[in-house]
Amino acid sequence: MMTDLKLDTALHLVSINPHWGIRLYDEGQQETKIVADVHWLECVDPAMPVLCRMWRSLVVILNRLCLLVLVLLTVAIATKLMRYRWQQQTRLQQDMYRMVEQIIGVLKRHYDTCQTSDNLQPYLAIPHVRDMLIPPQQRRSNQKLWQMAVKFLSENESRVRAEVQTIAGEDFTVWRWLPTVMNSADSTNGRKVWQCSAFDTQQGMDAYCPTACLKIRNMFNAEREHGSDWVIGVVDAILEKCAENDEIVHIALDRSSKEGCVYVKCRRPEAAGKAFRALHGWWFDGQLVTVKFLRLERYHERYPEAKDAVTSLRPSNDQKISLSEPFYKSTLEIT
Repeated sequence: MMTDLKLDTALHLVSINPHWGIRLYDEGQQETKIVADVHWLECVDPAMPVLCRMWRSLVVILNRLCLLVLVLLTVAIATKLMRYRWQQQTRLQQDMYRMVEQIIGVLKRHYDTCQTSDNLQPYLAIPHVRDMLIPPQQRRSNQKLWQMAVKFLSENESRVRAEVQTIAGEDFTVWRWLPTVMNSADSTNGRKVWQCSAFDTQQGMDAYCPTACLKIRNMFNAEREHGSDWVIGVVDAILEKCAENDEIVHIALDRSSKEGCVYVKCRRPEAAGKAFRALHGWWFDGQLVTVKFLRLERYHERYPEAKDAVTSLRPSNDQKISLSEPFYKSTLEIT
């Protein structure tokens, strides 16, 4: 009994002398001044040995380091996942563009064949075009890619019309190729123009620009070009489209390329990213332009003179011919 009285007295003295550095806590771990509710005590500034203080400080530092490492690891994993997702989306978009080009190629060839043969219908069933382009073992895995290409053609390609026709007694949705009707002025001077944008290519492009060099496809058709002025026209078209980018220092055309390839070098990767966004996914002279980044080493292997290129390029004139009214209206331009 005497012991309990002494303990209560001691606790009371502690509660009224906070400068002693002892705190009283109740069962709910809340600080209290009621002696009867006290369950445990805490010393604010205990007199610990030097080794104990060092060990305590070390534990605090290690805990904070572990927390910092965990945060950095989380950020690194999240960044890697975002970059991987962006690369997957970019790769899927590039594959979709290639699929669209292949579909247009099939329809163009079929249209040309129909001009010399009266036994063919001027349209192709959409499933038939798919079966021509995708092997049976790949159709399931490429189903999403095919659906994206079909949707793209439906929304953005005015030269391909979808309609319903009866084939062998069964109704099919078919594609019919509508030849481009050029304006008389365009047919005389052969000008090349930017026509419309296929996608919002700015989405996600700021995140990662790996190099300052680009490879651009479908800027020209080597079999159709003649003379020498067309080279200047293609270079001017790129510079005019990238008018807000004054860091393009080298442009080269691969005249032997069947894909109409043009190579572009900028001062910085960020400038190459701006050019990518300005060119990728646009229709130019009736062809869908696609762009990809190219390693600097490979660019210099192909064009050694580009190593010393530092002067910003400018169009050969101020007429901006490639940015004039396009010779056909796409669905994007109509809406």
